[in-house]
Amino acid sequence: MLKNMDQFSTNDHTIRSLLGRKPTGFESDLIKHIYYSQYLNNPIPGINKILDQSKSDLKVDEKTQLIVGLESKGSITTSSVLRPCTAFGTKPSMKYQSKQSKISFGVVTKFVQRKTNIYGTEDLLFLQDSKSLKTTCKDIMGLESVILKQIDPASLGAGLNSISKNKFGMDLNLSSVSQIEILSDKNTHGVLIVADPKFSGKIKGICRKNKQTCLHLGNLKSVQFLSISIRKKTKGNIPLSVLNIIEPPQSTIVPAIQSDDKKDRLKNYKELKNYSNQVMDVWKIINKQKWSVFKPQKDAIGTLSLIPGKNDFAVSIPDNIHLLKKDLKTGSRIAASNAARQLVCKGYKPIGMALIMHGGNMEKNDDVWHIQELFMGVSEACQILRTEMFRPIITCDNKKHPSLELCVAGKRFNNSPTVNESFISENDFITMLGSHRGELNSSMYQEKIQNQKSGSIPTVDLLMESRVQETILQGIQTGLIKSAVNISNGGLAVSLVKSLQHAEKGIGARIHLSRKLRQDEMLFGETQGMVVVSIGEKDLMEFERICMSIGVPSTTIGRVTNDNQFKFNDVVKIDRKKL
Repeated sequence: MLKNMDQFSTNDHTIRSLLGRKPTGFESDLIKHIYYSQYLNNPIPGINKILDQSKSDLKVDEKTQLIVGLESKGSITTSSVLRPCTAFGTKPSMKYQSKQSKISFGVVTKFVQRKTNIYGTEDLLFLQDSKSLKTTCKDIMGLESVILKQIDPASLGAGLNSISKNKFGMDLNLSSVSQIEILSDKNTHGVLIVADPKFSGKIKGICRKNKQTCLHLGNLKSVQFLSISIRKKTKGNIPLSVLNIIEPPQSTIVPAIQSDDKKDRLKNYKELKNYSNQVMDVWKIINKQKWSVFKPQKDAIGTLSLIPGKNDFAVSIPDNIHLLKKDLKTGSRIAASNAARQLVCKGYKPIGMALIMHGGNMEKNDDVWHIQELFMGVSEACQILRTEMFRPIITCDNKKHPSLELCVAGKRFNNSPTVNESFISENDFITMLGSHRGELNSSMYQEKIQNQKSGSIPTVDLLMESRVQETILQGIQTGLIKSAVNISNGGLAVSLVKSLQHAEKGIGARIHLSRKLRQDEMLFGETQGMVVVSIGEKDLMEFERICMSIGVPSTTIGRVTNDNQFKFNDVVKIDRKKL
């Protein structure tokens, strides 16, 4: 990763051939600033095209937008959790926070007639970051035919080029030659405004009222050239093609150090006649985990938090991020689908993923490959689960690399009901969605109880995951599902305990599960893409019909009882008082 502009060079031969001449000294500096700005914003070959399509806001419906801000120590392009919300004239409602990073979420519900199309006649104005920027943007948002684009430090050149989309040219007017440095200056950030010229006067008036500095950069034009004038005297005139030289073909990046393909040599344990103590031991380990990463904490429920307001939005984080250490791409797929599944179990449809990827030295082949693997795993999950990805950020020189931090945001639509994990009524049927494969690889049981380490992790079927999530949402929206709990750390046994922990006094569960699996595999296997739901007796056939129509395996594994006991086959019997 080239951290300073003096380390950066351009392809002078290609530039000269496109121009048909040698660029002037000013034009060379201009091109270099824009190239460096684009490089800082898209530093990883192979994922730039996908990064370019992502953004910091998501239109949920005609009146609602979800805005996400990301911030992390060591990020390649400095970012702030506040900046995206500032551009929308609001502040974050909820924040995820770790020692390394912050991810914020804001909701704009006021109807705003946002400009979406660019015609090549618009004015370009830049508002430098300041204390009054949020108020200024809020006032400007009320105007029609205005686009507000967040500009991170060193991103103005890249922002202007993305606005032109290689379709419209630009006439930029600066006050001095040295002012071109703002295009890639790491101290320059704020909001870029693209507005119909008739609104420029109003925008400047709003800025004056709020004592906000407003720089009128120039305007778009139909001719595909970038022209820059210094005090109305033309200093540079270059075709847009010079600013958009296609990335040279890259050889596939693979790790220089091949992974160890040695098979696990794990002990074989005899099946026990009773696993009650083991269930309790795993449950105690899970129950000690602390999730104090959401603010305000009063709206947090473990790894899920409601965004304050009408509670139509919720955010979740994965609870099995540790699997990344053993398989980056599969682990990132698992993390993304796990967080999305948690939302679905509460009745929220996943709509967007916010991602921070932690890497090492971006000049090293292995470290770039790590970032690609993390990104592609989450990207594939987004695509199959039909979820947007907010523009991610990448950190470098991180001591705990490779790793990621991931939040998934969800929306409750059409006033659909929400459910929780707890079983509700005696005689309700307990149904398991998904195919239980009893995978103990890297499970909590294997590592903490059996004291064994495996180099492999469970598999994940994203297509089946998508169907399972669709089934749960449909079951909740139609009122068929009374409770739903995600199967994750600790396996089926821990999920059933969660459904009993806060249930009404006297509620129990009796499970009879027959599989070509060992008892410990059924209890503690952490197969991905599984959920346990409870269904009323009169609704079971209708719910099974939904499962069949969507193509999701469903197995009725037991019933809710009134004996205050958790019973699993003949190998577990635990009084709820112990929980």
